[in-house]
Amino acid sequence: MSKRVALNGWVVFGMFASASALADVQPGFYAGLGVGKASIDIDAADFDADDTAFKVFGGYNFHPNFAVELAYIDGGQPTERYGTGSVEIAVDGISASAVGRLPINEVFSIFGKVGFASYDVEIEGRIGSNLVASDSVSDEDMSYGLGALFNVGTAVELRGEYEAVDVSDGSFSMLSLSGVYRF
Repeated sequence: MSKRVALNGWVVFGMFASASALADVQPGFYAGLGVGKASIDIDAADFDADDTAFKVFGGYNFHPNFAVELAYIDGGQPTERYGTGSVEIAVDGISASAVGRLPINEVFSIFGKVGFASYDVEIEGRIGSNLVASDSVSDEDMSYGLGALFNVGTAVELRGEYEAVDVSDGSFSMLSLSGVYRF
């Protein structure tokens, strides 16, 4: 019987601890900088490559569980080699997202986001060191992501995140680690 009472006590304590974690995220602005790996996969061209990527983002917490976010993402220049030739694809763009956050305890939260991305794609084909063909395309598609964040201090968070853009002819995704500062 005493074990059951102790277990119930821990459950109630956990509920209060997560309620205090909700109180830590006050409405306000935040900004962040991240670095990671971007992957591009194009089905029709048998292209599947990745490169170092970075992002700069900012947002506003309306509620401890809800924010909006605007980000600039530079997906690097992934290159795929084909014999003596190569294809290089550079992607960069802006995304706007709604972010839902679920605190697990005082220092750890998980989040998901969904939004819209507007991006530019530059493609270069080379044989040896000679440029053979190049093209550029701009498009807009749905974006989504999920991740986890750790409160490091009163206004600083570390965030690990997977993001993707729903592209019709392939995929663009980014796995990143970011630092966030809340104002």
